[in-house]
Amino acid sequence: MRTGEEPEPSAPDSPSLRVQLLGAFRVRRGGTPLVLPASAARLLAALALHDVAERQELAGRLWPDTVQRRANADLRTALWRLQKVEPRLVVSTRHLLSLADPVEVDVRLVERWALAAVRPGRDPVDLGTPPPVTTVRPLLPGFDDEWVEQPRERLRLLQVQAFESTAAQLLAAGQAGPALPHILRAVQADPLRESANQLLIETHLRQGNVADALRQYHRYRAYLADLGVAPGLGVTNLIARHLPSGTSRG
Repeated sequence: MRTGEEPEPSAPDSPSLRVQLLGAFRVRRGGTPLVLPASAARLLAALALHDVAERQELAGRLWPDTVQRRANADLRTALWRLQKVEPRLVVSTRHLLSLADPVEVDVRLVERWALAAVRPGRDPVDLGTPPPVTTVRPLLPGFDDEWVEQPRERLRLLQVQAFESTAAQLLAAGQAGPALPHILRAVQADPLRESANQLLIETHLRQGNVADALRQYHRYRAYLADLGVAPGLGVTNLIARHLPSGTSRG
């Protein structure tokens, strides 16, 4: 979505602009990293995450403990600093700021993959497509702003669900081997997630690796014991016949 005045089209030989929000905040022009002042980095991160924002609302979000007039001035300063480094990153109008069209953001690519991965009735051919990330990456680590917290948790959960869903579909298609790395990523990101642990144990069993299944069961059970709870019936029923007789399941 772009509103207001649009920038002039980039020349064909203009180096690409990329913003990374997952795992670390980085900005690249072509292959060259750009170093931004802290205020400019926060401004660009917010626009890369939300795409477009009304100026006053954005100023209040970035400087919540400052009176509006001062926040507006801080926003203008941050914008000036950002455009001084690279003027093609942001489109600025009187009332709105938005990320410019040429800018690529890693979150967009990951979101498209993850939403497709959790969609029911996914084309089996797509299951073999490598994901754009090989692990669940946190959004904007080191950013403690409130406006990051909810999107950070949403994206973390979406990535976990995508890896888990891909593993489940591969397992249903009889492809336990390809399913394993996906479900391992989900469990690594969320060791207490019951559905992911159950799927990992099932994947080990499908491959005939009973020892690995038992090891994962006991690891998961130990995690839960620290919280004073026990694995659910889905997990215990799955592993029950492989436990030595007399072993407690709770």
